Amino acid sequence: MPYRLTSAQRCVLADCVRTGLVGWLITCPVAGQRCRILQARATSLLGFGFSRFTTMAANHFGSEYRPRRPGSTATFPLSIAEAAALANDVELEMAGDDQIYAAALIATHSPYAQPEIKGRDWRAYVTMLGEIGIDPWTGDPTWSHEVRDLLRPFRRAVAASRAIAAE
Repeated sequence: MPYRLTSAQRCVLADCVRTGLVGWLITCPVAGQRCRILQARATSLLGFGFSRFTTMAANHFGSEYRPRRPGSTATFPLSIAEAAALANDVELEMAGDDQIYAAALIATHSPYAQPEIKGRDWRAYVTMLGEIGIDPWTGDPTWSHEVRDLLRPFRRAVAASRAIAAE
């Protein structure tokens, strides 16, 4: 089923993926301390620079790094490079239905990914999840596995593009 999202909903969804990744990185028991320093370096008078932050984090930890959740063995379902590529595809309207659904799972179930309740993005967030068919109030302990499975071809394409760029 093709999802019909507005431009605002796509931007909110992309931001949710980005903030989800940043949240996992800065709270990761392995990478957290260094990522908080990188986050400060990626913030200027104009605000936080996601691309700058992910580039610095990928250079330091590797673009394949997947942050862990504190007090758990759970990892973020995507690597730094994969999450950045997914967010960009969603925002630039290049994402397919599986990518949009996986991004919505991240936005719904990943800690740190949701916008502030009653904030400026909340209405677009809830409407977007309704369009996709995800209930934001139910839990799903298998969401990260579902994201990885849905995005298997996408993850291969991201890995192949990195390999070509490295040549």
